Amino acid sequence: MILDEEKLVWIKKVERSGTKYLVTTDVDDDAIKLTEDLIVKYRIIKGNSFYQKDWNKIKNSLNEGILFDQVLHYIDFKMRTEKEVIEYLEKKNSNEVVNKKIIKKLKEIKMLDDDRYTRMFIEGELRKNNGPHLIKYNLMTRGIKEELIDEYLDQIKNDDLYNRAMDVAQKTLRQVIGYPINKQKETIYSKLMRMGYDSNIVNRILNDIKYSEVDLDKLNELYQELLAKKLDKNQIIQKLLAKGYDYNDIKHVINEFE
Repeated sequence: MILDEEKLVWIKKVERSGTKYLVTTDVDDDAIKLTEDLIVKYRIIKGNSFYQKDWNKIKNSLNEGILFDQVLHYIDFKMRTEKEVIEYLEKKNSNEVVNKKIIKKLKEIKMLDDDRYTRMFIEGELRKNNGPHLIKYNLMTRGIKEELIDEYLDQIKNDDLYNRAMDVAQKTLRQVIGYPINKQKETIYSKLMRMGYDSNIVNRILNDIKYSEVDLDKLNELYQELLAKKLDKNQIIQKLLAKGYDYNDIKHVINEFE
């Protein structure tokens, strides 16, 4: 009794179809579309035959080739990490063996390089004035090893990070001009921490930056808004204090209004 894998598959027809070839056999219901590389590599011509197991390997190679082309397009659109490529392949229902082959081939042709990705990613994030903690977090979620990230982040000078943080702080300050000093500080602090800066640099910025003076006209408008809500004087003072206004400034506005 001949096992299925030992049965012969006969090539009945090979015809060109665009950049691929349609191969008709005596066992496949539909023509198989193969690349020219596979046609040449396995001498797939009319009249040749293959054991079923070998023919299955050829068809698996086809699937691997298709996946490889898809990954190349995926990488060409945007640089990717090894983890991102593996996750992409898994979504395509690829198996671990094929994944390893594709990853190896991508590394050989320098299309997949986590070291280069890390360096370029950090350069791009620094241009956006993002801080090291946010950069590190984003890289680790992409599967980059912590020691590789630290190697490049450690090369950034503290003065450079300070200047970038100060630039962010000054732009943020423009959004809260005239607000209470505490409000200005809280806004800058929150912004810099969200952007991934170290608390030491953030505290230096808070000490060094020149805050705008409180806009008493703005405080006066806010006071009148609260007064229109029928709040008594003590309630208004408490609400304005909660917003960060100085007690003396509040009393000054109240006295002028009265």
